[in-house]
Amino acid sequence: MKNDKIGAVIVAGGLSSRMKDFKPLLNIGNKTMIETTISNYQSVGIKSIVAVTGHRADDIEKKLADYNVKPVRNYDYKHTHMFDSVCIGLKELTNSVDMIFVTPSDSPFVQKYTLKKMIGEMENNSLKIVQPSYEGNNGHPILLNSEAVRGILKHDGTNGLQGAIDKIVTGYRNMSFADPGIVMDADTPLDFFKLVEYNKSRNVPSMELCIKILDYFKVADEVKTHSYAVAMVAFKICQQLRETGIKLDFMTVLAASLLHDVAKGCKDHSYIGASWLNDMGYEEIAEIVYNHANIESIPKVLTEKEVVYLADKMVKGNNLVFIEDRFSAKEDFYKCNEEILGNIRKKKNMAMNLYETVFGC
Repeated sequence: MKNDKIGAVIVAGGLSSRMKDFKPLLNIGNKTMIETTISNYQSVGIKSIVAVTGHRADDIEKKLADYNVKPVRNYDYKHTHMFDSVCIGLKELTNSVDMIFVTPSDSPFVQKYTLKKMIGEMENNSLKIVQPSYEGNNGHPILLNSEAVRGILKHDGTNGLQGAIDKIVTGYRNMSFADPGIVMDADTPLDFFKLVEYNKSRNVPSMELCIKILDYFKVADEVKTHSYAVAMVAFKICQQLRETGIKLDFMTVLAASLLHDVAKGCKDHSYIGASWLNDMGYEEIAEIVYNHANIESIPKVLTEKEVVYLADKMVKGNNLVFIEDRFSAKEDFYKCNEEILGNIRKKKNMAMNLYETVFGC
C-alpha cells in the first residue's frame, strides 16, 4: 500500500507535566510510544510523517533516526500550546499532501482498519475533516483535507484544535469504530498503566470487545446466536483436550468462535472477515476465521484452529447436531454437482475425523 498524498503530524513537543515522565519515549512492549505511533501510519503506506518536537528534542530525534520521519522543532514549546505545535507540523506538509492525520505521540494504538476506513471516507465523500470515536467519545487521530488545514492555520488558537474544527461547519464527519485505541492516551500515570495493560492483550479481543465488533459490522442476531453456541461447544472441546494434556489458549478460541462469521452474508465471508480482523490487529484470530470453513489436514497436536472448525461443524443454527446432519441438507441440494458435493463431503469427513480425534469415538 502506498499513500503518497497523505501525511501525518505527530505532536511530541510538550513537557508531559501531568504524566511526570516524558511520554513519547516511554516504552510499551518493545517500542516507545512515539515509535509505535509512527509504525501505525507507515503500516498504511504513509511516508510523509512529521514529528513536532520541543522538550528533549535531541533524544526524540536520536530515537527516530532510522524511521524516515522529518523532525521539526517548536523552539518555544515552554510558552506555547499543543495547537501551536500542530500548526508547525501542518505548515511543513500543507503543500505536499492532500490529507493529513494529526495525533499526539501518546495515542499509539489506533488500528490499521480505522486509518484505512477514515482515508476511504474522506476520499469517497469529499470531506474536510474525519474524526473517529469509540463508544461515543471522540479521539485520535483526526484526518484533515487541504481546505481544513488552511482554515486551521488561520485560527487564533481559542480552544485549540477543537476550536478550529468547530469553526468548520460543513464537511465534517464523525466515524464510530470498535477500536478502543482511539480514546486511549497517557495524560496521567493511570492512563499509561491502562495502555500497558491493553498492550498485553490487544492481539486477542475480550468477549466484550468481540460483541462490540459484531455490532459494528451489523451481524444479524441469528448469526450472533449461532456464534455464541459455537463458542460454548468450543469451550467443551477445550476442556476435553485439556484432559489429554493439550492446553490451548481459551481466550483465542473464544474470540475466534464469536467472530468466525463476522462477515456472514458477504461473498467469501471467511476471507473478508479475516481481512477485517487482520487490519484490526487480530492476526491470529484472523487466521482461524479464515480457516473456519475449510482446513486441509489434521495436525498431530490440535490447535485453536481445529477446535473452532470442529465446533462450527457441530452447531446448526444455535443447536448442537450430529455432524452428518449438519451437512445433509447441503449434500442433498448439491447432489447433481459433483465438484461442490466433493468439497462438502471433504469438509464433513474432516469434521468427523476431528471429532474422533477429540472424543475418541
